[in-house]
Amino acid sequence: MINTSQEIQKLLSKAEGSTDKTAQLQQALARLEATLSRKETQKVTEKSLKRR
Repeated sequence: MINTSQEIQKLLSKAEGSTDKTAQLQQALARLEATLSRKETQKVTEKSLKRR
């Protein structure tokens, strides 16, 4: 019974770590998306200003 309990604790710990990593990856992807969006907006704005 103790082994089962320890195994469950190990699995829970791994699951929590995985959740943390997933959240970190999502944050990193969101930052990348925001950066790309800003760059694209900047390019469009520059092109728009050049055409005037």
